[in-house]
Amino acid sequence: MRALLEVDDDGLEFLLPATTGLPSRASLSIVVDERSRLRGLDTLRLLMLRLLLSIPPGKVQFTLIDPVGLGENFAGFMHLEDERPGLVGERIWTERPQIEQRLVNLTETMETVIQKYLRNEFDSIEAYNEVAGEIAEPYRFLVVSDFPQGFSEEAVRRLTSVLRSGPRCGVFTLLLHDRKATFPETFDPAVLEETSLHLRLDGDRTTFAVPGLETLPLALDDVPSDATLIDLVKGVGRAAAEAGRVEVPFETIAPAAPEDFWSRSATDEIRIPLGRSGASRLQDLVLGRGTAQHALIAGKTGSGKSTLLHALITNLACWYSPDEIEFYLVDFKKGVEFKTYATHRLPHARAVAVESDREFGLSVLKGLDEELGRRGERYREAEVQDLAGWRAKHPDRPMPRVLLVIDEFQELFVTDDQLAQEASLLLDRLVRQGRAFGMHVVLGSQTLGGAYSLNRTTMGQMGVRIALACNEQDSMLILSDDNVAARLLSRPGEAIYNDQGGLVEGNSPFQVCWLPDATREGYLERAEGLSRERAISPRPEPMVFEGSAPAHLAQNTAFGDRLGTPPDGMPTQIALPLGEAVAIAPATAAVLRRQAGANLVTVGQQADPSMATSVAALLSGAAAHRGGDGAGVQL
Repeated sequence: MRALLEVDDDGLEFLLPATTGLPSRASLSIVVDERSRLRGLDTLRLLMLRLLLSIPPGKVQFTLIDPVGLGENFAGFMHLEDERPGLVGERIWTERPQIEQRLVNLTETMETVIQKYLRNEFDSIEAYNEVAGEIAEPYRFLVVSDFPQGFSEEAVRRLTSVLRSGPRCGVFTLLLHDRKATFPETFDPAVLEETSLHLRLDGDRTTFAVPGLETLPLALDDVPSDATLIDLVKGVGRAAAEAGRVEVPFETIAPAAPEDFWSRSATDEIRIPLGRSGASRLQDLVLGRGTAQHALIAGKTGSGKSTLLHALITNLACWYSPDEIEFYLVDFKKGVEFKTYATHRLPHARAVAVESDREFGLSVLKGLDEELGRRGERYREAEVQDLAGWRAKHPDRPMPRVLLVIDEFQELFVTDDQLAQEASLLLDRLVRQGRAFGMHVVLGSQTLGGAYSLNRTTMGQMGVRIALACNEQDSMLILSDDNVAARLLSRPGEAIYNDQGGLVEGNSPFQVCWLPDATREGYLERAEGLSRERAISPRPEPMVFEGSAPAHLAQNTAFGDRLGTPPDGMPTQIALPLGEAVAIAPATAAVLRRQAGANLVTVGQQADPSMATSVAALLSGAAAHRGGDGAGVQL
């Protein structure tokens, strides 16, 4: 826009730019009549385009409301969504319930910004963003055509909140309305005058509706052609996609100095940072205190759940020694997410499962159930009630806290069979009784919906909930029935930490740190090196199960022992190796004894596995006795 200023009788004119001020006066109210409505809409579109081109890519988001035009008035801006989802939302909103819900979302965002980010530390979102750096909040613009069409009383009430409190939170309003329109009784037009810059369009004339400037004419700039607008919008969307990744370095939460590694004690609790919350705080995961004993994590594909789990495991391995904490890692995602912990021989790992079978997952639960019983016996013998009491009496006998991490735990319950029922009972017992024995469960999943899932009573015992980007239904499942805050999360790694059983008052938004593979491997190598450098208790070899990998005869310890030390005399039985057990158990073998029916038949449609099994049996039989007198096993 340009303001025309006459300065003398000779007709000398000056053209001055007419601007809005961000953030002081960024909200705009355009008052139109029937003849100037289209020009008013052009002004809205032009201002939106200039905001996109002026503010860094990805740092401006629109909520578009068009009840009369049914989305046509802002359709060109939907190309933003094609390039970077979240810049304009899923669609342009036209119906009354949709409009009301969008305003609910905006006011909830403002509540979070005020209560969690600004508090009494920052006067405005600008001051916060200067400190926040990579997790700076974007500017949000509510763009409304033909107000008050489509606005309910509740929507009008929330619009008033946006107009009054929004600018401090970085939420602004661009609003077009007809001067002849009747405002709802619950809406005070004075709010617009107090909070917004006013433009008045009368036919072909445009002026500032501000005392003292009513006579100053304005010349509105022309809106670019549709082709030009689409090119510009797509370019901004692509730039936003490239700049949109928010990366909080893992070094922000990891030990800074060598002496900090393995410096924490898990006697009373586990406390480990996961990322940044607000401009200057870290978000800790705390387990072992009060009702915060176990954690439930959910987020849709691409939300950053795997990064969160890696950050949790790696950072725990950096801050706590194997005498303080040990891991049981089970991955049902049909990937190799946890394989790196077996490759680097993480000293904290007791079991690592990659592409797990349900049977192996059940075996892990059975093993932990047995550990629960063993710890109970030790407690009774020592006459103590918890881990802190045990450590006080036996400082020389380490009893580390146990952390069971199961990614895509829903796979345990995909079939309603005996295995699922047994897994449910074991998991429920571990969750209910693990508190006193220093045993904690972390369950991750893309969704908590479906016919078969964790029992609601068990889920109710999971005191810590971490929700990443997900839909409204999953937000209610992982948090609580009235807590749908996770539906507003959009970027990868953006999450809500809640240690009050999912209640709304427990929501704490944060950004998960970014952990590249190379960085993770470097820290794991450091942990492996520390296990050699420092005097720690001898650790048993971790059980590693890889569902898609074939068993290797050379790794069969029983077979290796027979090769290394030939037995004397005639064996009374022969153990023929068949492969690795789908459980935390010794390798599977067929035992042949001197009795009728001691035979082995291999049946299968694939020749290679059958041949491999037969060869392994022959080699094991030959190794069972190699005496020099000619007596022994004959093949």
